[in-house]
Amino acid sequence: MRRGAAIALARQDDLSVLGNTRGTRLCTTIVPAGPTGYSSRDSAWTSSSSKSENVEKQQDQKKIHRIKMGYPPEMKGNVNGMPGYLPNNYPSGLDSRYGGQTFPMHGAAPVYHSQPPQVDYLPGQYAQGPYTPMHNDRPRAQAFSSPIPPKPSGFAVVIPSPILSHPQSQRVPSIHNPPRQPPLQSSQRVAPSPAVQPAPVTPAHAVPQLPSIDYQLLLLSLADEYIAAARSQGSLASIEHDTKIQQCYKLLAAGLSCMEILIKQFKLQPQLEASVRLRYASILHEETQNLIEAEQTLSDGIKLCDRYRLFDLKYNMQHLLSRVLFDGSPRASLRFLDKVIEDAEAYGHSAWVYAFRFLKSSLFLRTSSHQDILSAHTQLKNISALADTLGDKAIHALSSTLEALIHLRESSSLESLEHAQRALAIARSLQFDPKVGRISQVVVLTNIVDLCCSLQHFDPSQAVHKMQAMQTSLETQKDAWQADGSLLVPVHSQTASRSPNGSGIVRGDSSGAVLLNFSWTSQNDIYALGYLLSSLAIAHRNTSDGLRSEQMLKEGLRCLAKNVGEHYTALESASNGSVRRTWRQTLRCFFHLHLAFSLCTRTAWKAAREQLQEFEKAASPYAKESELLDILAQYLHGVIEQGTGNPDAALTVFQSPYLSIGHPTSCPPAHLDLAVLSIFNSILIIRDPSHPSHGFLSSLMSSLEPHLSRIKNSKTLASAYNIILATPLDPPPTIVKTKQYLQHALQAARSVSNNQLICITLNFMSHKFFKGVVGEQAEKSARASEILARKGMDGLWQSVSSGLLADTLDMAGKGQEAESMRQVGREIAKSLPEGVIKWEEEERHADMR
Repeated sequence: MRRGAAIALARQDDLSVLGNTRGTRLCTTIVPAGPTGYSSRDSAWTSSSSKSENVEKQQDQKKIHRIKMGYPPEMKGNVNGMPGYLPNNYPSGLDSRYGGQTFPMHGAAPVYHSQPPQVDYLPGQYAQGPYTPMHNDRPRAQAFSSPIPPKPSGFAVVIPSPILSHPQSQRVPSIHNPPRQPPLQSSQRVAPSPAVQPAPVTPAHAVPQLPSIDYQLLLLSLADEYIAAARSQGSLASIEHDTKIQQCYKLLAAGLSCMEILIKQFKLQPQLEASVRLRYASILHEETQNLIEAEQTLSDGIKLCDRYRLFDLKYNMQHLLSRVLFDGSPRASLRFLDKVIEDAEAYGHSAWVYAFRFLKSSLFLRTSSHQDILSAHTQLKNISALADTLGDKAIHALSSTLEALIHLRESSSLESLEHAQRALAIARSLQFDPKVGRISQVVVLTNIVDLCCSLQHFDPSQAVHKMQAMQTSLETQKDAWQADGSLLVPVHSQTASRSPNGSGIVRGDSSGAVLLNFSWTSQNDIYALGYLLSSLAIAHRNTSDGLRSEQMLKEGLRCLAKNVGEHYTALESASNGSVRRTWRQTLRCFFHLHLAFSLCTRTAWKAAREQLQEFEKAASPYAKESELLDILAQYLHGVIEQGTGNPDAALTVFQSPYLSIGHPTSCPPAHLDLAVLSIFNSILIIRDPSHPSHGFLSSLMSSLEPHLSRIKNSKTLASAYNIILATPLDPPPTIVKTKQYLQHALQAARSVSNNQLICITLNFMSHKFFKGVVGEQAEKSARASEILARKGMDGLWQSVSSGLLADTLDMAGKGQEAESMRQVGREIAKSLPEGVIKWEEEERHADMR
């Protein structure tokens, strides 16, 4: 700067505003009041006598004259019809964007010395006018780090302050917006001081420093807060309250808008941009149906990760993209996974090979075709082979356990059970490794699948033993359970770079170990499932064990109530909350149904009907009513009608389409078992020749022939079938055949400890072979029947067995004891439903005829 010339002090403020990062330069011309100039090089006031300096002095005096008269100094030119100076009164658009803050400076008036930048808009964000995007090459923490000149007396320079992404009508309450000061009027301008040296700055007049605002961090924080607030209401929104749903959607929309601005309007660091894209697409996939936008976001993110070699984020995006594609085109998703697995194997990223193969196996299981189930088995076998080669024992144990679970799901045949037990044996052998044994969820899952194998082909003693092992693992591993229910499996092999924040599918812990993250379920849900399986394991001795099975079912319902209630507010998305709530309600339906069947076993018909009503409430409107639940409910309804003495209504239910028997290969195992039991009950109802439907008896018996192999493989069904064959049919069986049927029925019932079937068989034998017979064997048979009926708390069979024992004692000359037992039978009969008493009398009269 030359001596005697007007001194231009230029300060470049890179004002970081939302939308772009281009910049503008705000320059102020400081004009001295006297004929001298201030030099920044020698810091002294000097005078000049050269001709050029005189010309410049004359120009300065002209400027001073224009300023005194209230006019701006000479302009550098106009841009788009807009003067090149900043007037005292802002235009409305500029005023709404910046909001003025004044800082007085000596003899200064603001002048733009550069072209104003291009004016952009954010769609739907600015109702009052455009904003000015500016470029910022420096870090955002230094956006306002340039020193502000001291405050001498003189004119006021209006410095624009940064704005937020929200218009004035939609400002976030938690963000502090400094009040906007009105611009100075012309009457408020201060005349330049004639003094040569500026007045010293006192602390009272110090210029306040503008706060430094990092808008990227601000938008990220807002997005996190909005999403967290929405997910804190995810479980409540899944209850389908309109107010909660609308509030949740508004919060999600706000969070997604913040992330969309970051992606489209900011030039972010590559890793940050990839992370934001992944989060943005994940929320779109979970909460919305914008699959095309999620797919496009992930595709662009994968290209970005390829450019900067961000392997971990790339694999996470590919994992999510395969799930997004599966919702639209399952086959395209599976083909995409094949390419991704091939690339991961080529790079040697084995942890991601595990992750993608587990994902592919789960996607195959979402279809119902037999070929896809076999493909799922193939994926798990490939995982086991790779884990065995690399020494990842925990992965090998998990894949073997899942393989056993798929075998049980596929079929209930002995072959499937054998394959499942072989896979469980491999998993058990690997759990002797201490590193594998410390993974609580894998141990618990193995015990649960092992118990399910025992329940599939029931062995009472083995089932009780495995139930105890499962309960022990639940108690000992409860402290090691993850808060969100996730399953973390260590991987000791070479992998890609892990997520630095400890999140994602492949992550690292504080010790440096590589972990593979699986989404599973919470500890309370597993406890509830454990109660259900435990009650089924000891259901055969419910009445002799103090109704312990029923107590476990009730405790499981209380455990589910902790999570099903509206007060449960876990941080989860509305879609995941809805799925989890549906699963819990479905589990609750099974609890009510099994409790009702237990009550039917001891003829508590009123309580059983109440449980059926509770099931109907739980099944609608939240639970996804599966076909199995419908069939179980229909069969339970028929059992209650038959037990309360309404055989016609029961027959209608048993012959309904829900319980119709199908082909053995096309009918699911559970459906087939219930259909067979329905035929058994129908035969018992219409076996009387006087029944109007007695003519259908032979067709019902013939319908069971294609399923005899299934019946013989199940001990319970085989025992019931032999009892049916021993009853008087058309034509009635011979005495020898009847003894053989009853003997087979008794052996099969004892092998599974089914006390109800044992009681029925013994009473039938006493009535068929020992009625009117005097002897020790006849009395023993009658007493055994009465004891079993009493232990089983079955009112109907207690009444029947007491009458049979009284008749046997009369024949043996024990009249007093016989009368006592007969009185006990009468008292028990009074508590039976009226329909049962009336039906029993009709049957007795028919036998007499």
